[in-house]
Amino acid sequence: LAGHRRLIGPRLPDGAANVRSTALDTTAGPARTATLSPTAPVTFCGVEYLSRAAWGADESKRFKNGVENSPAKYYPLQTLTVHHTDTPNADADPAATVRAIYEYHAVTQDWGDIGYHFLIDEAGRIYEGRWSGDDGLPAHDADGNAVTAFHTAGFNSGNLGIALLGTLTGQEPTAKARRSLTLLLALLTRTHGLDPQAHVTFVNPVNGVTKPVDLISGHRDWLATDCPGGTMYATLPALRAEVAAL
Repeated sequence: LAGHRRLIGPRLPDGAANVRSTALDTTAGPARTATLSPTAPVTFCGVEYLSRAAWGADESKRFKNGVENSPAKYYPLQTLTVHHTDTPNADADPAATVRAIYEYHAVTQDWGDIGYHFLIDEAGRIYEGRWSGDDGLPAHDADGNAVTAFHTAGFNSGNLGIALLGTLTGQEPTAKARRSLTLLLALLTRTHGLDPQAHVTFVNPVNGVTKPVDLISGHRDWLATDCPGGTMYATLPALRAEVAAL
C-alpha cells in the first residue's frame, strides 16, 4: 500500500515545450450501462475479491437527504477483528445476503454503509465491504490507512473487520472460507508490517481509549457478544499461527 498514490495531471521533464494533453470526460460523457457479474473478481495484492460493484452495492444507500451519511475517515491499521454474520449457513445466494446486510447496516441502523471491511462466503469468495474511495484499494486510502467502518462500537478506527457469512456457534467455517480468511489476514498483516501472533494495546485514535487485545481478535474480545461464534472463536489461536506461517 505504501507508495500507492493518485496522480493528477501530467508529469513533464524540465524544459518541455509545445506540450498538448487530452482530457477524457468520464462524468458527463456518453452514458453507458454495464452489468457486472458477482462471480467476476478483481485482485488486491494478488488476492481475488468481489468489488462493491460486482456484488451489487447500491451506492445511493450511503447518502441521506443527498449528503453522505458517514464520510470516510482513515487511520493507521492497528488490529484486525474476525466476525460471523449470524445468518443462515449453506447460503444459496451469498451476494444477496451481503446486499441485505448492507441495507440493514447503512439504512436501518443508519450507519451509512456496511459495517465490515471484508466479508467471506462459504465458497471462499471475498467481498469488498465498507466504501473507501475511488482509488481501487479496498478498505484503504491511497496512503495505506484503513477506512473506519462500523463493526466494534467504540473501537472502530484503526481496527479492520472481516466477517464470515453464516453462523459459527456450532460449526466451523468451511475449508474454503477458512483458507480465504487466512490468506486475507496474511496479506493485511504483511502489508502493514504487523505480527499476526502479537498481543497489543489498541489506542483509539479518536479519543485515546486503550484496550489490550490480540492483534487478530474476535468480536467478543471487544464487546459483550457471542460473535464470531463459539466454535470459530476457539480456533483463533490456530488461525493466528496459520497466518504467521504463510
